[in-house]
Amino acid sequence: MPTIIDNLQRVRMLLGEPSKPEPHIMFEMLENQISHHLSELQNSNANWSVSSIVIPATSGQEDYLVSAQDFGKPFWVYWENPTQIQWPRCEIPFAQLQNADQFYSGPRALTPNSGSNLGTASTISFYRRDNAWWFRLTPIPGNTYPITIWYETQPLAPSGLQDVPGLTAFHHLIRVQTALSVLPHCEWDDVKPDAKENRLVNAWTMKQARLADALGRDEAKFQAQFSTYISTLQQAGIEQREPFGMECDVDWDSGYGIFGVNQHNG
Repeated sequence: MPTIIDNLQRVRMLLGEPSKPEPHIMFEMLENQISHHLSELQNSNANWSVSSIVIPATSGQEDYLVSAQDFGKPFWVYWENPTQIQWPRCEIPFAQLQNADQFYSGPRALTPNSGSNLGTASTISFYRRDNAWWFRLTPIPGNTYPITIWYETQPLAPSGLQDVPGLTAFHHLIRVQTALSVLPHCEWDDVKPDAKENRLVNAWTMKQARLADALGRDEAKFQAQFSTYISTLQQAGIEQREPFGMECDVDWDSGYGIFGVNQHNG
């Protein structure tokens, strides 16, 4: 698979082996295109690069620090009892801080109950404070239970010349986009924009125009392929999903669910 150094060499080939710019300029522009490529993947509907973290909800604590260093964009949060596999996994929906009261009406904090480990969160709200990610549970827990947070990892720029960036199937797109960014900085020995002879300046202008046209047409083709790829990574459904055996979360004495305020109660 092409590494950073391999892609840099191929970018130079696309540009006709220019004598300038210097390698560090080309590396910076390649890095920018890789970051843009990764951001496009993360903004798609598919979970392209994900991880998870488990943070325990604690009785009486409302706000929690997310300690994961690669934390990007959360997309799924739930609580479950790992010792009771017959219990359902209960999803906790997202809400903005200012809108949490629209999804929950009741006591701000629940009465402490050390004898229960059932999840009681109605919503979870993520926010940034002091250059770190935090989340708030509504209502404030009255007991302790584990919360699992699945998130998209933060896009990281390549750290070494031997790294393999992004999707290798679309390295050609990254290379062409990098070449277009580098092109205005290119010189080919005496063929440069500030040459003393007009014929050399004219040759530089013509070379720039021809390369820009060829690379631009390639970029349009490759970008169309990539846009189709990220738009069809998964097939979305429109039907409402019902869990199998959903009567398992119903307390038949009261008719209410016993596994949290967000569970289906029949």
